[in-house]
Amino acid sequence: WQLLLDPVEKIPLHPLFASTMIGYFGNGVLAFRLGELLRAYSISVHRAISVSQAFGTIILERIMDLLMVVLIFILVIPWFPFEHQWLRMGVYLFSTITFGLIFFIFIAARYQWINKISRKGFFQTGVGLKIFHALQRIFDGLTIIRKTRHTFAISVTSFILWGIYYAVTIIILNACGIDLGFIGTGILLVIGSIAIGIPALPGSAGTYDAGVKYGLMVVFSIASEKALTYAIVSHAVSYFPVVLVGAVYFILGSVRIKDVHPEEIIS
Repeated sequence: WQLLLDPVEKIPLHPLFASTMIGYFGNGVLAFRLGELLRAYSISVHRAISVSQAFGTIILERIMDLLMVVLIFILVIPWFPFEHQWLRMGVYLFSTITFGLIFFIFIAARYQWINKISRKGFFQTGVGLKIFHALQRIFDGLTIIRKTRHTFAISVTSFILWGIYYAVTIIILNACGIDLGFIGTGILLVIGSIAIGIPALPGSAGTYDAGVKYGLMVVFSIASEKALTYAIVSHAVSYFPVVLVGAVYFILGSVRIKDVHPEEIIS
């Protein structure tokens, strides 16, 4: 995130870490992944970067995560015999949507759609003007990677981060007495990433556990008890540490949930 924000403002690592943890805390206690907005608001306090621009970089970060999920799927699918056509089609649909979103952003930037929108009468006064400015800042955040000199470092960091996710998944699987092999672990990581990314209850409660449990049962024929054990343990490992650390930063910081509203994006 620090590398993505560098063209806008050079922010020290610790404030970025604190804001990221506050965002995880928000995702853990608020529905529909509203912690991402809390994260953007947190980093913008007393800084030059706006909430909407910070939010745009967070969306970009999530799109990069989607790309890594698709890449893992592409790398492992040739060696995995999918017996369930619905799962294969589901991941294909997910991949198509991801690439479609990236293509849309590229075309919008290439043909300067934001500037064309500004010429519409509604977006020239009042609320329409505020909405346009918000869209402009979010889009600036989304396309900020064009201005960075750290493209290689960002790519390497993404690979390292997902390598860690992969290793943690293998460790927890082994702890639960489940052996999926290297390829199977990649498939499970894809399933889990899709499940945890669904904006629903706080902390992805229910969606992640159900997605991973039934993924293990249906795709890998793992017993229900073992599948549920892995789902609960892996969810706890990814939930409690970051929520507890985020809660500390939230309490010590100057951010309050009641101060953060979706309207902040268009302010």
